[in-house]
Amino acid sequence: MKKILVCTNYRANPNNPSCAARGSKELLASLKQEFALQKVLIEVESSPCMGFCEIGPNARLVPNGSFIHKITAKKLQPIIVESKKFLQE
Repeated sequence: MKKILVCTNYRANPNNPSCAARGSKELLASLKQEFALQKVLIEVESSPCMGFCEIGPNARLVPNGSFIHKITAKKLQPIIVESKKFLQE
């Protein structure tokens, strides 16, 4: 099954960036809601660190899909479009 994983790793030290400190948990919830509303048949799940902390929040289409960096609420629609294309591959 194809999925989109959203990093929700949190680092307590403000000198070390993390996706959760930049709002990835809220973005995860928003993505789940938008995918359900638009009936996109792809699972949206939480993920541990993806190793791109400086350019987070991060997500990845799996298996073998692209990474999506610097996710914001404004980028949700483009992520949904990209996910729909990914489902057709």
